[in-house]
Amino acid sequence: MIDRLLLERLERKSTSISDSLKLNKNNWEETFYQQIARNFGFKINAEPFELLAKSLPSIVLSKHKNNLLQIEAMLFGQAGLLDEHHEDKYLQQLQNEYVFLKQKFKLQSIDSHLWKYLRLRPVNFPTIRIAQFANLIFNSTHLFSKIIETEKCSELKKLMNVDVSEYWKIHYVIDKVSPPKSKQLGEEAINNIIINTIVPFLFVYGKQKGEEKYVDRALQFLEQIKGEQNSIIKKWDSLEMPVNNAYSTQALLQLKNEYCNQKKCLSCSIGNYLLKNL
Repeated sequence: MIDRLLLERLERKSTSISDSLKLNKNNWEETFYQQIARNFGFKINAEPFELLAKSLPSIVLSKHKNNLLQIEAMLFGQAGLLDEHHEDKYLQQLQNEYVFLKQKFKLQSIDSHLWKYLRLRPVNFPTIRIAQFANLIFNSTHLFSKIIETEKCSELKKLMNVDVSEYWKIHYVIDKVSPPKSKQLGEEAINNIIINTIVPFLFVYGKQKGEEKYVDRALQFLEQIKGEQNSIIKKWDSLEMPVNNAYSTQALLQLKNEYCNQKKCLSCSIGNYLLKNL
């Protein structure tokens, strides 16, 4: 049942990826770029992050892939965060670059008011996530191709282990200095991205290309990643269900949301077993 549940969950996640692929005319790189951007926003800022990616095609970023300043200028500019006047020299550099690049590529920024900061830890502020995303783009040309070629989960985590530029090491928000602190993408955030973006993409890619090795690799990655912790998983843990890795936690989330909550006990082999033994 656990195996069945996991495959059902991956199939459900595949739907949005397949829909995005159609909209992007089967461009895997662009679709992956948009989806991973959405994941960098996590739940709170997923929508504005996806809008940001759609407003700034990956092919535009790739033209300046060797210049982190220009990548940051385009991302922060398109996020609507460079509209005001700033005294800081680095921000002025970003603004100058963005004015030029915006005109060059005829870009239209999104509304800065879309970004949410309330009830977020500073390290999860959208400004920090954008800075981390810029670093990922800078260090990973043809990101989806690299993901496809990566066979070991440990190598995948290294690829996703991104930091921020010097300015953001002493800032959480624009124009407000804070004590220096490492702002690398944490293990929990990396696991979240692997579980919710990379694994489903490998699954869909393997299915559409008829390459089972990618489907198998997706499942193997889940077996090698620590299971996420949330209220649902904590309850399963209290019932002594195995929640050692993401393979089992993803299956148990599917069980709770799609069977227990929907009272589909007769469609569930666990529910059937319990009912027969009453």
